[in-house]
Amino acid sequence: MIERVLIYDPVPFKGGSKEVMKTILTELPSNIEVWVVSNDNASWCDSNVHFVPLFCPLFLLQKTTGVSYFIKHLTLLFSLLITLCKLKMFTKIIGLSGPCVDFSLYLLTSIINIDIIQLVQGDIANSKVAAFGLTRAKQVFYLPSTLDSILNTLKTHNQHHPITKESFSPFVNGIDSSVIKAKVSNEKIGFLWAASLSRWKKVELFIAAMVKLNSLHVNVDNYFASVCYIKPQSDSYLDIRNLNSVDNINWYEDPKNLNDIRANSSVFISTAEHEPFGLSILESMTAGLAIVIPSDNAYWDQHLVDGHDCVKYSPNNTQSLFKALSRLVDEPALLSKVAKQARITAQRYGHLHCYAHILKSIPNQQQYPLQNAKKSNTPTYHADFID
Repeated sequence: MIERVLIYDPVPFKGGSKEVMKTILTELPSNIEVWVVSNDNASWCDSNVHFVPLFCPLFLLQKTTGVSYFIKHLTLLFSLLITLCKLKMFTKIIGLSGPCVDFSLYLLTSIINIDIIQLVQGDIANSKVAAFGLTRAKQVFYLPSTLDSILNTLKTHNQHHPITKESFSPFVNGIDSSVIKAKVSNEKIGFLWAASLSRWKKVELFIAAMVKLNSLHVNVDNYFASVCYIKPQSDSYLDIRNLNSVDNINWYEDPKNLNDIRANSSVFISTAEHEPFGLSILESMTAGLAIVIPSDNAYWDQHLVDGHDCVKYSPNNTQSLFKALSRLVDEPALLSKVAKQARITAQRYGHLHCYAHILKSIPNQQQYPLQNAKKSNTPTYHADFID
């Protein structure tokens, strides 16, 4: 019997959360039919899913507070109801953005009885809206870095609601290494920065470090840089026209060949502080790049070792990042060692293992073969929940 699952995606631009969901969907049993309702067709056009447009006026898309926020979600709810009436029965709906972004899903549960699976891949607001969603979801899967924000929200707004370990499960992101191109030999060192232009990603820090490296290093011809970026559809992104022009930096807006650009690079640089996970870091580790990250106590700072499988620098510090880049240019043996060890570390993050429990929760009969998920050394997380 064919089961129908609906993926709800109200975010109008690309992001790591969607890449996680797409990886999960590739491993679902063949008897599950996947539909995606979204206002971002570009992110799903290369996936084996049925796509349905999600209606929302442009002037409401970025509303995150106040009356406009609730009007937006009532509009999204109306669009969802029309979709459900047209397409009939779904067994589950999966929200991949968090309880506040997916709020209209929980308004829907006030009208119809349907199970919601919620992924939480970033900190949530301490609000009644977030608590409303978390307590109505059938199952919540969260990144470990988001646990404190989840518990704070539930303690503040739902002190008497029982929260069980059966309903809330941690997971870490995984990677399907078969879709990642391995690094190719290159005479020059290629630095890669790839993220959105959201201000917290801090692309300007990398540009400033490159300017400093170019001004002080004697062998400028030995390296180059690539910046791959997407512009969020909001007013909160950084305008790159205000940044310094640097001759040996190549700029790529939403490149279709990111896999190739990464394979022709040597070093991946992350400048975002307190990244909830950092899927692009894992992708670059899998490709065989050396990794440069801030020592900010985020996930990869806790799980990678400076000088072994990464190089670390002081957060938001141009001088420190410059020294890290300069060190890799001057010490090719270190670059090679760090890249090799990072690739070994990445092998612990196989997608079948990391997403096994999410995959098991999607079919109605819960017959997903967990034995197919290879054992690995990926850390297992436990949490004490509110009684």
